[in-house]
Amino acid sequence: MSRMLTLIHGGWTATRSLARNGRRVEALAQATQILSRPDLPVAVAADARRLAAELLIESERYVEARRHLRAAAALEPAHARTYYLAGLASERDPDGDDRRAAVNFRRASGAEPENALYRAAFGRAAVRCDRVKKGVRELLAAAAAAGDKIPVLRVVVDGLIEAGRARTARRVLQKARFLCPRSSEVRRLWERVRFETARAGQQNARRTQDARFAMDGDIVLLPFLRVVGSDDGQSPSAGHVRRDVGSTPRPHLGRPWSTKADR
Repeated sequence: MSRMLTLIHGGWTATRSLARNGRRVEALAQATQILSRPDLPVAVAADARRLAAELLIESERYVEARRHLRAAAALEPAHARTYYLAGLASERDPDGDDRRAAVNFRRASGAEPENALYRAAFGRAAVRCDRVKKGVRELLAAAAAAGDKIPVLRVVVDGLIEAGRARTARRVLQKARFLCPRSSEVRRLWERVRFETARAGQQNARRTQDARFAMDGDIVLLPFLRVVGSDDGQSPSAGHVRRDVGSTPRPHLGRPWSTKADR
């Protein structure tokens, strides 16, 4: 029995090594082979299910990943990473459900409250489910606990931008730039937030300008140009430029009512 367990643990160690080195296909094949053993310990089986699900998510095979994660949750119902991966499988799936992703991320954050990544993922999912206030609170709490953790900051910035809080994301990154002054990833996030802030400012200015004209009812001169030919029959290019001028609209008089019998 001890020899059998040694072989199982040796194979599982080799599988994790393959996954760490980026050899996903081989790691997935070996994990599947390990899971086929009937005498597999519960802890190893749950870990193998989670690893197989993670590899399948990276390969965009979301339905198979969720099947492994349901089996892992049945083996270890309180494991936070199982629900986090289940949230990713729903979030990244084009046919997935944002609400289901939010439920799984919330369960992951509840099982491991000190994990800032799980909390940030739940906050972003809440924003996508139109629970903006709740999502922003969770994102800011995750940012406060993240420090200089780039994966957490990436999720926080994504969520705040989707919530329309680009200025808040900028304040979060100001602290991150102080903690990581030489981080290229923080610099890229900073440039993205600057772009989103400028774009939001332009959209607000355009809406304000359009609303002013709509509410005031003023006559607006539109810059339409029309080239009119000259009197001597030359081409339009030899003519003069006519500029349209604004005018007050006249009342419209409807035509008298008539029927086919009156004709």
